[in-house]
Amino acid sequence: MSERASVVITGYGAVTPIGVGVQAFARGLRAGDCGVGDITLFDASAYRSSKGSEIREDVRTEEMRAASAACGVPLQTRYGRTALFSLAALAEALVMAGLHTDDLADGGTGLAFGGCTAGTFESEDTLLNLPEGQDYWEIVPPMELLITPVGTTADVLLTATGVRGPVTTISTACSSATNAIGMGMRWIQAGRADRVIVGGGDGLCRLTHCGFNALRLVSPDRPRPFDARRAGMVIGEGAAVLVLESAAFARARGARVHGQLLGFGNAAEAHHATQPRPDGSGAAEAMGRALADAGLHPDRVDYVNAHGTATPQNDLTECLGAHLVFGPRTASMPISSTKSQTGHTLGASGAIELAAVLLGMRDGFLPPTVGWGDKDPEIELDPVPNEGRAGAIGVAVSNSFAFGGNDASLVVAHPDLELAR
Repeated sequence: MSERASVVITGYGAVTPIGVGVQAFARGLRAGDCGVGDITLFDASAYRSSKGSEIREDVRTEEMRAASAACGVPLQTRYGRTALFSLAALAEALVMAGLHTDDLADGGTGLAFGGCTAGTFESEDTLLNLPEGQDYWEIVPPMELLITPVGTTADVLLTATGVRGPVTTISTACSSATNAIGMGMRWIQAGRADRVIVGGGDGLCRLTHCGFNALRLVSPDRPRPFDARRAGMVIGEGAAVLVLESAAFARARGARVHGQLLGFGNAAEAHHATQPRPDGSGAAEAMGRALADAGLHPDRVDYVNAHGTATPQNDLTECLGAHLVFGPRTASMPISSTKSQTGHTLGASGAIELAAVLLGMRDGFLPPTVGWGDKDPEIELDPVPNEGRAGAIGVAVSNSFAFGGNDASLVVAHPDLELAR
């Protein structure tokens, strides 16, 4: 069997509640900004929590419009907020990668995208504004129906790019984007594509806010991952897109490399619809498989971007899983949760958090866990409290652990790191 292709990251873009575009996102991460506030998209006053992490500015900033013009990706709004976030992140990623949509229709480019909500917010508005006694199916224009399916965002990106390689939508709850990135990696390694556009996008909507409130998993004020006072997550929104290429393909076209994607591992806990295995074995299995796939010993890892939802069970079991993988060094290992800043962006979270890791590698800092201040005696780790800390990241693990036990982890390395594996 021939040696599998090495996979590199040649571009990435991000739209988040603490910054539109990777430069703004990096500033927000380092400063310890938090995007959590009162929800304004809809009336949330009747819920346990009225907090959310919204993108409150128009994502069509001057920089994003310039990126759109440079790469040929239109920043259209007809498919709603999630699609707009994703198109903006796509435009930024393509520009960073030195690509135009004209370069993507050769049959060697694929698309794997994760998400959960697509146009749900817009569909909710349509339903709530129907005249009394009117039938949805009779009066709603076809476009209002087309924005609803979870695969819509991938379809929008497909139309914008014209890619002709393999295309898929991944919807595994909060691990959707991480699994989509892993899928794109596998396509390149298997020779199915030379380049794959990957990532995830999701938007706030009543359905998810109501559901997580009903489960009593939402904090009434702010998320405090790994803190003894943690009382739940806060739902956020956003998108991130990455361009993956085989190292040989990227080198041949003279592309700059921003990260090496070394390993991917996922696991199905098959334990409970909403609760992780209490011993952390599911989280450990995903991390262990990703490291084995990368051919790396756990001691090579410098930093972990945790799933870190700030729910009592997730944070404890993720810490236990980390101890199973990394052993005694876990107690002093930097393991932070950027959900403390962006909120839980659901199906987009894995891609946004991988972008955070890449920015930490680029700029030499460890992304923080904001709002941390009261140590939980059962959680032994270094949460990088409250502000970004100077530090070199050579190898990092990024975790996404979803409902139903859909666990997934990625291993990424600094672009300049030479690894003997």
